[in-house]
Parts: sequence; structure tokens; C-alpha cells
Amino acid sequence: MESAKNDYEALRAVDPGAAVESRAVAPQPGDLGVPPLVGGEWSLPEGKPYEYGEGDREAAEKWGPPREDLDRRTALLASAGLILALGIAVWLFGLGLTPDRYLLALLVPALMLRRGRRYLLDFVPFAALLVIYAQSRGIAHLLRPHPYYLPQLNADEFLFGAVPSESLQHWLWNGTQQWYDPVVLAVMRLHFIVPPLLAFVLWIKRRALFYRFAATMLVLSFAGALTFLLFPSAPPWAAGEKGLLPGLIRIPHNPAPDPSGAHGYHAISVSRLIDPNPYAAIPSLHAGYAFLCFLFVVTIAWKTRWRWWALGIGAIYPLAQSFAVVYTGNHYVVDLMIGYLYAATALAAVWWFWRRRRLPA
Repeated sequence: MESAKNDYEALRAVDPGAAVESRAVAPQPGDLGVPPLVGGEWSLPEGKPYEYGEGDREAAEKWGPPREDLDRRTALLASAGLILALGIAVWLFGLGLTPDRYLLALLVPALMLRRGRRYLLDFVPFAALLVIYAQSRGIAHLLRPHPYYLPQLNADEFLFGAVPSESLQHWLWNGTQQWYDPVVLAVMRLHFIVPPLLAFVLWIKRRALFYRFAATMLVLSFAGALTFLLFPSAPPWAAGEKGLLPGLIRIPHNPAPDPSGAHGYHAISVSRLIDPNPYAAIPSLHAGYAFLCFLFVVTIAWKTRWRWWALGIGAIYPLAQSFAVVYTGNHYVVDLMIGYLYAATALAAVWWFWRRRRLPA
């Protein structure tokens, strides 16, 4: 029994004057000569992901939040600045904000965060590429001005027995705007508001998220512009004007004057230099952008307790956007389906590229 007892006793130091630690000390990350993001671990942990020395400090500046020491008071002030600046921009220019106007509106909260320079370095290239995309879709129309009318019309009739745009206008449109028509039009114009706003929110959380979302949105946009060139397609309202869908119009039939024109600010925009594309129906980027925002938020929230909220509430926006563009005669349902496919493909392609390059997500 005495030997068994001694087996479990802690060994004493050979030198009586030597200090003996009562318990082992666990190895610290700094003791290991292994850098982070190795062995397939390509995403950065939440909270304080860069705690491994000078290399990670540089990575934090490139991929982390624009301001890691953001306190509640500054966050609230920046949120108020965002709401105020965006509200003024919408009042002056309407919901159809162009990238240059949106860029100035978002600069206000960035300055309140004392990260104006970092914001401009990140967002000016993003906005410039969106302007290039807008011009490329205009060039696509100049090169191919005569769109296809029947393939998408016949596809909707085959899938649903009738063209949904025609059916919705038969039920809901009586020649004058009803109370719900301004709501539907506002939802449709959120197409210009929601994606850049989500990009800014992601930028505040972690710039790596912003980069990935911006890359995905640009891939989707330029894939759409290429399709506008290769397969120019007419929306339902154009088929109505041609007599293929008698009675179907583009709602609003008599649109209100542009608020920007009423205030004399229309000339202050790079959009005046962009050639328009009146069709650009396939793919529907109204549906594509909305579905991309939904998918991106869901992928972020999927491993958190908010995933079901993201699925349930997040799905409302693409569904509402899809209803709006079909009812107003801007898209066939098949246009939306192709837009969804493009968005999901762009998301998967950029995700694959990110993982292959081992970029922080």
C-alpha cells in the first residue's frame, strides 16, 4: 500500500532550493512556429483573429474590420450619419441612386468612423467597376439593338399556361395607380439601395467579407452584361408594345418626374455619360442581386443561431423584388429563374476561388 501511494505522489526536486511548479503550463500559440491559415484552415476566427505576430498584424489591416476598436457610441453616431446621409440622397435623387452618388452618401458614416481614406481605397474601385459594367450593358444594346421576343414569352406560357405578368396586371392594374402600386415600385427600386448597403455593412464587420461580396457581385454583373450582348431579350412590356401581349404595359404608365431633375441635380452624375440599355431582361439582375444578397447573408449566418431568421426574413426581399418586376412588366418569370441561377453560380465560383487561394473569408 505504501508503494502504491508513492506512485501517485508528485516528484520532488533534486535540489531542495529549486522551485517546483504545481501544474504544467499549456503551450501558448506564440511558442509554436506554425503560422495561421495552414492545413486547410482558410477562414479566420471571429473576435480577435490576428494574435500571432507581425505577419498577422499586417493581415488584420488588409482583411480585418476597418476599425477594430469601434465602441458603441461611435457605432451609433455612424449609424445615425448613415441614415441621415442616405435619407438626404434618396430625397434629392430618388431610390435609383447611381454608384457615384451612393459613394458620397456612404462616405459620411466612414468619416464618422475616422476611416474615410480606407473607405475610399476600398469602395472607389468597386464603384468604378460598377460604372464600367453599366456602360458595358449599354454598349451591348448599341451592338445588338434588336432583341428576341418569343423564346422567353413561350417559356413562361409553357411553364405556367399563361404569362404571369399579363395575369398579374389583369388582376391588379385598372389603368390608374392604386395604393399598392407606389409600394411595389419602391420595392423594385430597392435594387439600387440594398446591395451597396449590404456591402458597407459587411465592410464594417470585416473587410474580407466586403471583398468577397464585391467580387461576387461584379462577377454576376459582368456575366449579365455578356449575356445581354450574346442574347438580347425583350421584357414583357416591350412585347406588349409590339402587340405580342396586348394590353400589357410597363408600370407606371405615366411615371412621376425624377426627383433629381426637380431639384436640378440630375447633371451632377456620371450616369449621364452611360448609354442606357432599355431591355437587359435575361438574366434579371433585379432578381439576381436580390438573391445574391439573400444567399450571402444566409451563408454567413448558417453556423450561428440566427440562421433560421436569415432564411425566413431574408427570403422576403428576393420574393418581393421578383413579384415587383413581374407585375410591372419588366421581367418574365423565366428571366428571374436565370437570374437566380447566375447569382448562385457566381457565389459558388467566387467561393471556390477564395478557398483555392486560401483567402480569409
